[in-house]
Amino acid sequence: MKKWLVGISAAVVLLAPQGSIFAATSKNMQVYFNKVNIVVNGQASASNTILYDGSTYVPIRNIAEMMKDLPVTFYPNEKIANIGTIPVGQQEPGVPSVQTDNSKNDVREQKRDTEINAVFDTITLMVNLQKVEANNFLYNGRTYVPLRAVSNILGLGVAYDDATATAYIGTVPEGITIKPSDSSKSPEASGMYHVPAHGEMNGWNLLKGHPYEDMTEIYYQVNGSMVLTQVKDIRNMDMDELITWVDDDGRTIRNTRRDIHKFFGSFSNQYTSSWFSSKFGDVYADYLKVSALNANNLVDQYLYETGQLEVPESQVTLKPNTPTIEATPDSGYNKYGDGTVVFYAYDRSGTYKGEFIDSDDKYYVKNADENSHPPKLSDGWISLGILQNIYQVSYQDTQIVIKQGTEEVVRLPLPSNWNQIDVRETTSSNIRIKKYDTGINKQITEAWIDEDTLKEKTGVRFAFTGKTGVDDYALTAPPTKNSTEKQITLELKLPSHWNTSSSGDATEINGLHIKKENGKRYFLVKDLEKFNFITPIKESKDFTVYFKVDDLTAAGLLK
Repeated sequence: MKKWLVGISAAVVLLAPQGSIFAATSKNMQVYFNKVNIVVNGQASASNTILYDGSTYVPIRNIAEMMKDLPVTFYPNEKIANIGTIPVGQQEPGVPSVQTDNSKNDVREQKRDTEINAVFDTITLMVNLQKVEANNFLYNGRTYVPLRAVSNILGLGVAYDDATATAYIGTVPEGITIKPSDSSKSPEASGMYHVPAHGEMNGWNLLKGHPYEDMTEIYYQVNGSMVLTQVKDIRNMDMDELITWVDDDGRTIRNTRRDIHKFFGSFSNQYTSSWFSSKFGDVYADYLKVSALNANNLVDQYLYETGQLEVPESQVTLKPNTPTIEATPDSGYNKYGDGTVVFYAYDRSGTYKGEFIDSDDKYYVKNADENSHPPKLSDGWISLGILQNIYQVSYQDTQIVIKQGTEEVVRLPLPSNWNQIDVRETTSSNIRIKKYDTGINKQITEAWIDEDTLKEKTGVRFAFTGKTGVDDYALTAPPTKNSTEKQITLELKLPSHWNTSSSGDATEINGLHIKKENGKRYFLVKDLEKFNFITPIKESKDFTVYFKVDDLTAAGLLK
């Protein structure tokens, strides 16, 4: 349900663990969109394809479409995607999410060679509740799997036509040579081999014969089904070389290549690859040659070729006529295994509309003071935003209208003074309604404010300055009404250990108190007011509303 951008940090001579092929990891990937076309039994597929490291990947949901619209069901707690059906006599592995991969409209990607960030091995893929061994990655809300896995799941052969860049699944036109997989490579084709490693890497294997030997040393260990990979940058680069660059405010800055490499890694979730490229050019391109290298895939390929790992093939074949058990949860409240309260919603006609938890409310505030906490679903209040997943709900100053399709279900008049600050609750048509100040008018009432909220509410800008090192940081006040008045900029040197820790005690830097909690920087509001970075606002007139679940149930709107 969330998305994020994560970069890969690597510095010269340092070993950067690449992780396990079975763990979910984010990677920066060079890919080609829609270079390969897919035809299934003579019918062209509208599926997007991603060509990555010699393998063609397609979204899971399109596999189901290839077999006459079989469903794809996602179980979020168990991180399972099941294609097809639930065999008679078997139970579902968990509670299915209402937001399945089939419920989204595809956006056709332009045919292009580009760089993306994706999260690998996010789910367990199953077909009719039988596990399928296949690597996968999450990109743009879609889970992609290799074409090899598609052909195995469908139980059909694959042929690839180089002239038209078309993969044929099932029926193959004359003159097309069948290949077992677009990603299959023989040991002779790759030429890779290994030798025992020595010194600090004693006990590891050093991969040889790969295309990047002039830049890197790739080490690996096999422990059962677990594969660990480490990469060492061996390029003869002067890490003390001073690099000159210009920040967003036009200031010229000089840093060592070593500090800039650290900056790429430490700030990769705050700046895009395009920004890095525009500022640092070849320096960033050189950094990516190793940091974005997918050593895992090279090691996996070599291990499959030499039989050290069993190739993850699946013999599962989809059968559209498999009997199914239609399973939907009981209405009302229940709990997940971790204790999270969940509400299973049915509309007045008894149609299941999905599962919802507190954090599905966009204004939900975790661990907030009760006085500033919005009403919670777990406490019996459903937000306007969540209710809009069940009905069409329009909210105006003096009334709320709830519709199902074109039919008006109920109209709830509101008091004439509803938008006044001191009016917090009302009852309309026996349905209790609460009002909550969303704060989107930039009201700041908390003692500490995090960086993201501060940017959103005030327009304060943050930037890395790099004047003395990777810890250099600056924040600039938002523009004033007087355009000739100079904006205030406060420069800070953050504690260096904050780069590698998720938390840090409050400290005063240049008169501003800062602390770090759960990976976020927080600033003391009183200090920001003192420096005129923010102006407190006492009143607010931006609200959303919440409805009492019991009253909606009594009125027949929820079953």
